Amino acid sequence: MRISTLLLLTSAFAIPEASAYYGRHSTEAQLLFEATADVVLAGSPTVAMLNGQGGAHDAALARVDEQIQHLMGTFQSESFKSKFPFPGVLGEYHQIRFMKIEDGSAEGRKLLTYRYSGKVVFKKEAFRANDVRMVPINLPLAPDLIYALGVKGDKNLCTDEHYNSEGDFWYFWDPDMDGCPLSGDTRNIVRITGKLTRLENTKLTYPDYEKLYGNNGNGANFDIAVFFGYIDEVENLRMHNRRDDGAKAMRFLEAELKNQGFELVEKKNAFREYRNGRVVEGINYLRRYQRHVSKFGHDVTVRVQILLGDTMIGSKDETFHRYLMPAFRDADVVVYDGHSGLGGNLDLGSLPDIEFRADKYQLFFFNGCSSYPYFNGSFFKAKGGSENLQIVTSGLPTITDSAGPNAVTFIQGFLDGKTLSFQTMLSRLEVSNGDNGTYLTGVNGDESSSWHP
Repeated sequence: MRISTLLLLTSAFAIPEASAYYGRHSTEAQLLFEATADVVLAGSPTVAMLNGQGGAHDAALARVDEQIQHLMGTFQSESFKSKFPFPGVLGEYHQIRFMKIEDGSAEGRKLLTYRYSGKVVFKKEAFRANDVRMVPINLPLAPDLIYALGVKGDKNLCTDEHYNSEGDFWYFWDPDMDGCPLSGDTRNIVRITGKLTRLENTKLTYPDYEKLYGNNGNGANFDIAVFFGYIDEVENLRMHNRRDDGAKAMRFLEAELKNQGFELVEKKNAFREYRNGRVVEGINYLRRYQRHVSKFGHDVTVRVQILLGDTMIGSKDETFHRYLMPAFRDADVVVYDGHSGLGGNLDLGSLPDIEFRADKYQLFFFNGCSSYPYFNGSFFKAKGGSENLQIVTSGLPTITDSAGPNAVTFIQGFLDGKTLSFQTMLSRLEVSNGDNGTYLTGVNGDESSSWHP
C-alpha cells in the first residue's frame, strides 16, 4: 500500500464549487452529521467567535479536523463494513458550523458541538435501492488523547500494525477491531449516525480529444509522462532496489510499450539530478519511448516518458521534482503511481513552484492511496478550473501489484490514438486491478468536456 506522512484534510467555511464525478463502482455523496469534540482550546470563545474569523475560529477548526480525519480509517474498516458493507472516503473540503460550546473534560478544554457537511465518495452499490442512506459514524471524543487509549504494551491495537505511530494511526483507525481496548466504548468514542445523499454522476463523457491531438502546445507531439515511486523505504540514495514494486511496475510498462512497437529513444540508469542540473550516481531511472499514430487527419508522435524515483516530499533527492514540474506544465497526460504521502507528496504548497498553463488541456491520473481527498480541488484551482483539466483519483488504498497494469490501462487508448469515453476507461481500470477489487477510482471535471465522437 502507498501510505506515508500526515496531512490533514481541509476545512472550509464555504465549500468551493466542485466539479462533477464519475466512477464505475463509486459515486459522490453529501455527508451530513452533528457531533461533539472534547478539545484543547484557549480562552473563553463564544459560538459566534468560532463561526467568525480569527484565532479562535482557526484553532477550533484545526481541532475538529483532527477528529474528523479518523473517518478515513473507519470508513474502510472491517467493523464499519460489517454494519454498512460499502467502504467510502472523505472528500477534500468540508464545512463546519459550530452549534454549542461548553466546558470540556479538564481545565483548558472545551466541548464543541458542530454540524459537518461535505462531499464523500462511497461504493455505488450503497445507493442501489435509495439515494439517501444512514451511515454509522465513529469518532474519538478527544482526538488528541485517543491514541494512548488504544495502546497495549508498545503497540496500538486499534489500527494497522504497520502504521502504528501517533502521526498516521488514524488512517486505519478502527475502534471496534478485534483486540482494540476501545471496542464497544461509548465514553471515549462518539457513536452517531450520518446522512448520505447520493449526488448525480455524469453519464457519458469523453476527454476533449480534439484539443489533445490538436494544437495543444506540443506541436505534432502527444506527450505522456508516467512517474513510478519506490514503494519500499529508500534508505540509501545510491542503492536502488530492483525488486521494489515501483521498479516492477516500470518494467511492466516498458514491456507493453515494446510489444506495441514503441521505440526506445532515451535511457538513463541509476542517476540523480540536482536542481542546478548536475548529475551523479543515484536510484532514478528514466526511459523515453515514441511511436507515430494518425489521428484527426494528421500524424501524431506519441511520446512516453517514464521515471522511477524517490517521490517522498521529504526526500533529499530532487530528481523527481526536476521531471515532475515540466510534466505538469507541458505534458498532455500525467500519471503518478506511488505513495500519496497522505497528500504530502503532491502537495502544491510543498512542491517547487509549478507554472500551470491555463490554456493547455490535460489529464492527470493520481493512483496513490486515497488520492481523492487530496488531489482534486487544489489542482483545479491552480489550473484555473476544470475546462482544461480532468483528474482521475482513487478513494481507497491502492495495491502495488496492480500499478503497472493500472498505468498501461489508463494510457492505452492514447497509445493507439483511440477516443475512449471516461466511462470505458474507468471500467477497464477496474478490471486492471485484478483480484484486488475496487479502489473507488473516479474522474472529476469530466462534465467540462463537451467533445463527443
